[in-house]
Amino acid sequence: MTTTTNDTISNQLIPFSTIVFALLGLVVPKMLLEGALPIFGFTLILTGVPHGAVDYFLFKQLRQQEGGNFSAIRFFGGYLLLIAAYIVVWNFAPTIAFLLFILVSAYHFGQSNWVSVRFSTNTLEKIVMSLWGLGIIGVPVLLHFGQASTIIYEMTGWQPGLSEVARASLVFLLVFSNLGLIIHLYNTRHINTDIFKHEIWKFMLLMLLFFTTPLMVGFGIYFVLWHSLSSMGHQIEVIRTSHPNFGIASYLKQALPLSIMAFGGLGFLYFFFGHLFNEGQNLGVLFLFVSIITVPHTALMEWLYRVGKPTLTQKDVEKRHRVDLKVIN
Repeated sequence: MTTTTNDTISNQLIPFSTIVFALLGLVVPKMLLEGALPIFGFTLILTGVPHGAVDYFLFKQLRQQEGGNFSAIRFFGGYLLLIAAYIVVWNFAPTIAFLLFILVSAYHFGQSNWVSVRFSTNTLEKIVMSLWGLGIIGVPVLLHFGQASTIIYEMTGWQPGLSEVARASLVFLLVFSNLGLIIHLYNTRHINTDIFKHEIWKFMLLMLLFFTTPLMVGFGIYFVLWHSLSSMGHQIEVIRTSHPNFGIASYLKQALPLSIMAFGGLGFLYFFFGHLFNEGQNLGVLFLFVSIITVPHTALMEWLYRVGKPTLTQKDVEKRHRVDLKVIN
């Protein structure tokens, strides 16, 4: 996956595909609604699970890059310990576990979006990343609250209730607070004009997608095209600092074993516990599984972004430099 290929995918194919699905949501909403689950399942298989299935290899690379010794026992021990601890929380305090899942996911989404920006303070960094991620999760959930509340009930046993006015107010707050933060980053010179335009365009395009498509379609498109592919690109760039020839084929090869294990684990949950999630279409068990593997993956990605931030920031600088050269020429 060369830099030119990455630029073409991120700057052309991903926005174009998003616009196509947004238009389909306007023109043939019933078709998208009927195909929501197959579309989401396909996106999960295509990049959703694989983008988190190289955690073992990433742990090994990050340990080596920091000069430490790799230990498979340390990786699997720590990974499984986090999973076990989170399962305990789900068992005894499912609502707290669910809120933790939302907060961790929001930060993770925002972190992958803003990794190339040098923030002046850690507080500003955490606010921007968390609020951006909450917008990405909260807006589609609030817009499609009926289906979302069913999933939440399946996961926690708690039936959330919000009036239409409250939901509309929260959507307004999430959208315009994010736009305000992007403007603030531009005014304080954290981002330049090109990045400012790109981020405004991207955020509004995602909002359009969420407004016009069913919950699982809109979020699935964001997850596979905007998050998973970007995260895979970040992982590959960091790994290339010690393995220059590492590319998409190498990535998929490393992801295959844990991907198979992940889908096996999901099948196990559905087979033994699917009957407990008897509301709607049993999406609760799917998101419960996703939440369980999200916590250790997010912890590892926090480490990757800390170690690899100089590399990823430099890549962004080089990309902007190429754009400037095109304009000059």
